[in-house]
Amino acid sequence: MREDASAPSLVADVGGTNCRLALADAGGVRAETVRRFRNDNFASFADLARGYIADQPPLASAAVAIAGPVGKGEGRLTNRNWHFDATGLESELSLPRVHLLNDLEALGHAICVLPDASLTHLGGTPTPDEPQALVVGLGTGFNVALTHRPSGVVFSAEMGHARLPHSVEAIVAEAIGDADVFDTVEHLLAGRGLAKLHKARTGHGCDPEHVEAAEGGDETLAVAARALGALVREIAYIYLPEGGIYFNGSLARTLLSGDTRALALEPLQGEDAFNGRMARIPTYLLNDDASALHGCARYLTVGVT
Repeated sequence: MREDASAPSLVADVGGTNCRLALADAGGVRAETVRRFRNDNFASFADLARGYIADQPPLASAAVAIAGPVGKGEGRLTNRNWHFDATGLESELSLPRVHLLNDLEALGHAICVLPDASLTHLGGTPTPDEPQALVVGLGTGFNVALTHRPSGVVFSAEMGHARLPHSVEAIVAEAIGDADVFDTVEHLLAGRGLAKLHKARTGHGCDPEHVEAAEGGDETLAVAARALGALVREIAYIYLPEGGIYFNGSLARTLLSGDTRALALEPLQGEDAFNGRMARIPTYLLNDDASALHGCARYLTVGVT
């Protein structure tokens, strides 16, 4: 059953550090209602959301995107001790219905409605008639979501916890001599993984956001970009996202800018199998920090069953 469109709904994008909230209706996110909060200032998401909706009109429902695993009406943040229970939030926030989504699932819905201004075209040939697309998130963590755009169906995944493909391991082993220090995709291709890679290469530790400016940081970024490129090639064959690969997150923006962009895209763009079919897959970078909110709003209009 679709939610009542006569009243606005709450949409939320909850990361490990910050949370964005807004109101949405049948027309999408109401831009003037978007607010950003630091999670450290609140004991729980319910505490944060309760303050935001206190002065709002009666709400029809809520869709909450969480940077962590979600299933059967429950979820938790990967990098903060916040637990989410849809039924409990309905009671705590006095809402008729609360829906929980993984944040990449929300982005899978968002790419169907985001304007061109929210995207940077990186390469490949745009193909609006191809139904299947993929979101790849590289930030505090790593994950993907496959989207079938005509139907509005988004398939969630937890690829960040998968083992690194051999092609990626070979790049890491060449750079640091031992790829076994990275157990999973997320342990390498996420913010903390970048910092770990830099320390393994140079012996010097620093925060992920300082790697680019650190001594030897440019080579660390080059290794990470080559590793991402090798992974993206594998992803293309697994998911066949001929409608596009959409990258999101702080690490994605770092690796897909400047000189490292070519390193990350070359394995896919240089693939000549199937008459260049893989090389034609268009790639994009999401620029709008509120993208997940747009995805939550779309979920409430077409994704609720």
